[in-house]
Amino acid sequence: MKDQEFIDIELGEDESLASLLQSIVTQKREELGTHAVYVQEIISTYDNGFTVILETSQSTY
Repeated sequence: MKDQEFIDIELGEDESLASLLQSIVTQKREELGTHAVYVQEIISTYDNGFTVILETSQSTY
């Protein structure tokens, strides 16, 4: 099963989009206890603003 989560972010002047995305993914992986969390898409919404779509794959055994 795949779930999606939409997160709105805004970059500060000295922030890197790559490092911010890495910290979001790392935090979500720790919360869920799985490495199956991926950035599916990044949508620019306004100046320094983005909507990030995370995909989480949860397998059932």
